[in-house]
Amino acid sequence: MLYTVEVRVIGGGFGASMRQMRTWLDHRRVEPDAFRHSIGGAGITFRVDFKLEPEALKFARAFGGRVIGVPVMQEGAADPLWSGGAR
Repeated sequence: MLYTVEVRVIGGGFGASMRQMRTWLDHRRVEPDAFRHSIGGAGITFRVDFKLEPEALKFARAFGGRVIGVPVMQEGAADPLWSGGAR
């Protein structure tokens, strides 16, 4: 499962935000599973997927973000809701 962190940056530079996040990740030797962004309105929303919940929580705290939704299943992983049942 993956834990997705959403961080909203308003009024800050895209490059500076990316560098700060990358530096944080590198310093802690954390490699996210995915790192996405979208630009809308006056800000940028980053979504970063982590394999481990503690890493996601620390990243969210460090950047004023939040862990969103239910952890998503990795592609190819068995879905516990469907295991052993007819599809």
